[in-house]
Amino acid sequence: MTDYDVIVAGAGTGGATTAYTLAKRGHSVLLIDRKEKDNIGNKTCGDALGSHHITELRELVGIPELPAGIVEYDVNGIDLISPDREHRLRMQGPTTTGMSFNRLKMGQWFVGLAESAGAEVQASTRVKKLVFDAGKVAGVRLSKDGGPEKEITSRIVVDATGATGMLRMQLPESSPVERNIAAEDRMVAWRDIYETPEFNFETPDILEIFWNQEETLGGYTWVFPQGKNRVNVGNGVMTIEGHRNPKDIQYDFVKKTWMDKWGELKVIDSSGGVAPIRRPIDTMVDDNFMLVGDAACQVNPIHGGGIGSSLLGGAHAGIVASEALEKNDTSIEALWDYNPKYHKSYGSKQAALDVFRWFLLNITNEDIDFAFRKQIIKASDLLDTSMTGEVKFGAGEKFKRLVAGFGKIPLLLRVSKVAGLMNDIRRVYREYPSSPKGLSAWKEKLVPIYAAAKEA
Repeated sequence: MTDYDVIVAGAGTGGATTAYTLAKRGHSVLLIDRKEKDNIGNKTCGDALGSHHITELRELVGIPELPAGIVEYDVNGIDLISPDREHRLRMQGPTTTGMSFNRLKMGQWFVGLAESAGAEVQASTRVKKLVFDAGKVAGVRLSKDGGPEKEITSRIVVDATGATGMLRMQLPESSPVERNIAAEDRMVAWRDIYETPEFNFETPDILEIFWNQEETLGGYTWVFPQGKNRVNVGNGVMTIEGHRNPKDIQYDFVKKTWMDKWGELKVIDSSGGVAPIRRPIDTMVDDNFMLVGDAACQVNPIHGGGIGSSLLGGAHAGIVASEALEKNDTSIEALWDYNPKYHKSYGSKQAALDVFRWFLLNITNEDIDFAFRKQIIKASDLLDTSMTGEVKFGAGEKFKRLVAGFGKIPLLLRVSKVAGLMNDIRRVYREYPSSPKGLSAWKEKLVPIYAAAKEA
């Protein structure tokens, strides 16, 4: 007899959604977080979310409307701005309409949802290690408030511990789950939240993302207003060889370029963080074990945003885990359906954008300025790509714009190549195996695509 049906380690949005989904279906759930309860949700974040994610979550697991106090300001679009800052593309559509929100209040609300559904929340508690029985996950060892370790058992353990994937890393070598994430597949970021009493943001409903390969290689700077006199500003870079510390970038490049122009600043918060930026973990399940959120690499590889995708991951994980518990079978085979469900809703697009990430890493400021100036790429193209993970250039208007860019033949050839690779990876994800037996052969299909992407 186990102590709980499910233990969820990590009460972020993904973990809390998993706990809510399972508790709502009548299962006993222990939701654990290392932070004090009233601080759960306080996290380095861009504090923005597309409304479509909340709609999708409501359709999947029936969450209620977001309370008004969570939303700081409505968002109606995103401006992508060239390195020379003379050209911008405004993206407006279903995936760019949403909200700027209070991160702490958002986190608190999701934990409250899980608790009201029947989940037991245990804060100020560190999960130390996985517990195994006959080689399979059987629970965790934890310590509350730095006290003695205690063993708690469950039929399923969900690792929602964030980018470190602390429990994932403890799986045995025989597990099909990837335990370690390459440095090149992570992003480090720094962000500040300020009140700007001397400066008014003219379009507080438009978020701004600035590309500059010389200053933020493999990343970007963001300026996300939260009203006319408040802003979330930060930068993130890939952790590739020679990358700069984002805190140094923040108080050098970002400060000189933006912050110094805003006059007096009242600091609300300053912090750094890390996030995975790659395709999802190839299998997010093992016997009695599941991954959700950053621990599962459920993050958009282009901009590092992971709230919406982790909400989807948590919902799908909770639904599949509930069905497995009802069948009294929590083996890897019984939990396997979580993988294709997530890939269909977000994972295949995420994998395609991972390919696109390598293309973006290898283009120059000159290339980006040229594409913006010649309107070779329009906002609608990038919006379509962000929504579908697909780059399309047929014989119509988009093709004519490509012809206009013949001064950059190498760039155009690379665009064509990466478009093909993105289509290839989406096709491979459509063929995701129906059982663990096909995983190794499926993973082999990814190797040449990603190798080509890194050279594109």
